[in-house]
Amino acid sequence: MSTLEDIIDSPENLEVKRALAVKMFIFDFKTEDICTLLNVSDAFVSKWKIIYENEGASALKLNYQGGTGFLTEQQRIQILLHLKDKPHYSVEELRDYIEAQFGIVYQSKQSYYDLLKAGGLSWHQTQAVNPKRDKAQVLRAREEIKTKLAEHQADIVSGEVIVFAEDECHLLAGDTIGHVWGRCNERTEVPIQNSKQRQTYYGVMNLRNQEFIVIPYARGNGECTVSFMKELQTLYPDKKLIMIWDRASYHKCKKVRAYLSQANQGLEEKDWNVTCLQFAPNAPDQNPVEDVWLQGKNFLRRHFYENKTFNKVKSSFLNFLNKRVFNFGKAGWYLEIPQPV
Repeated sequence: MSTLEDIIDSPENLEVKRALAVKMFIFDFKTEDICTLLNVSDAFVSKWKIIYENEGASALKLNYQGGTGFLTEQQRIQILLHLKDKPHYSVEELRDYIEAQFGIVYQSKQSYYDLLKAGGLSWHQTQAVNPKRDKAQVLRAREEIKTKLAEHQADIVSGEVIVFAEDECHLLAGDTIGHVWGRCNERTEVPIQNSKQRQTYYGVMNLRNQEFIVIPYARGNGECTVSFMKELQTLYPDKKLIMIWDRASYHKCKKVRAYLSQANQGLEEKDWNVTCLQFAPNAPDQNPVEDVWLQGKNFLRRHFYENKTFNKVKSSFLNFLNKRVFNFGKAGWYLEIPQPV
């Protein structure tokens, strides 16, 4: 089934695409908008604008009649050398490059696929990367956490100290939406009531046995954070707790600092009842609780047919997660926490 992009990118529409790119530029469209709408590169827009200005509208027409050119062996080698050092490349980029360099446009995308493969590239799903992530800072944070935990090694093994990774999840009705088999050419709709509601959950994973505990709260803030830590102390009386979490503002707000000061009053740091350590900033992949939330949301998407109201969504989410033991291999991964015998 053809998509809009397939139609726009078809060779027979290439003259129209060139003309539209030039006309949109003349009418003060932003180059980035032209690229998005026409599925072209900024080099494509610039090239045909200059050609139009220098040679007129007739220069936008194809230079061949009903066929495509073929690359010479030398041109092919030039293209492969061009691709050699590219970390990623798209079919559209390659098409524009070949047209700009050699005036050749292939009718089939397979020709471009073959060149990309020959250039050492393969098809990948793109993954988002936080540009603020600092690899060195992540490594430093790991070592700091490992050093702190090493100081409590004997007590962790004996069970006197419980080490938790902590995170919050903000569940929305839209988190139940996924992919299903539906009728061709028909919109697939999933009825759900109270679709604008949201629910916050605080969750911790015991990094020694990977047991997970989740408790719902009205929102993520200092008051709820303190309440959650008090609940953990109730669940683990006479135990010392170490919390490893991200750098959310309410993890270090005035209410949390006051609670920690009270909980640890008069004690040396090594004897604190509640110790809070921080993962590196902009590094959510360091926290195994992020993967727990993902598993929970994937469960909701697979079982969307069972949850027609947001109350049922919340109940299903809690039933899946609460006091569940997850198998992520070595508990805590890089934290190297001793495993129970």
